[in-house]
Amino acid sequence: MNRREDKKEIRLNRYLAQCGLGSRRHCDELISAGRILVNGKRVLLLGVKVDPAKDRVEYNGKKVREIKKLEYVAYHKSKGTLVTAKDPKKRKTIYDEIKKRGYNADHLKYIGRLDRDSEGLLILTNDGDMIHALTHPRFHIKKVYQVKIDRELKLEDAEVMVNTGVISEGERLHAGAVRRVLSKTDKGDFRYEIDLYEGKNRQIRRIFSTLGYDVLRLKRTQFSSIKLRNLPRGIFRALDEREIKALKNRGYQRKK
Repeated sequence: MNRREDKKEIRLNRYLAQCGLGSRRHCDELISAGRILVNGKRVLLLGVKVDPAKDRVEYNGKKVREIKKLEYVAYHKSKGTLVTAKDPKKRKTIYDEIKKRGYNADHLKYIGRLDRDSEGLLILTNDGDMIHALTHPRFHIKKVYQVKIDRELKLEDAEVMVNTGVISEGERLHAGAVRRVLSKTDKGDFRYEIDLYEGKNRQIRRIFSTLGYDVLRLKRTQFSSIKLRNLPRGIFRALDEREIKALKNRGYQRKK
């Protein structure tokens, strides 16, 4: 095989991501689970390369095809909806809500999760490379949340959150920054803005719970360079070219 032919080959996980099967890490899991066939043979080893023009790649018995049109959507998740493609208990998912608005987003994957009781900004796309870049732990991706708690946050607790972190379920959890949110219309409320640079499960709720606070409301207002702003609950919008370019640039900045 000559050099020109070599350039046509790409890693199988990247090709699967370009076909809309999710992030490269998720595609590695599909490969390891034996769910991918290449030219009729089951592939189990990671790092395999394929030539999309010559090799037949199948997932669950169907040939996968590279997606030509990439889509990028910002969505305001409502409290009570699940961030999942399908729920065995038939509970309401974000895809159900989006479909009610006249758009079938089944081909899009979400970047990062929000738990059922949380609300706010989600990014959905079929760009597998972007999903990989914005979810991989080695990248420094900023997420901003507004949190309402049951009482005033002590200064020493805020310092612990940022400096030393807290131990929860065997993990050390940090916040990047903590800011008090003051509002003339929310007197008596204890609202804070939290920056995160990690993506651990229910991270903010676990941090506050470990410190003895109850989270009454949790809303994500920013993911990387994209802000929720005044997007209504349950509504989605396409990202514009400027936003997409900024998102890609942020996604490939390595954590220092």
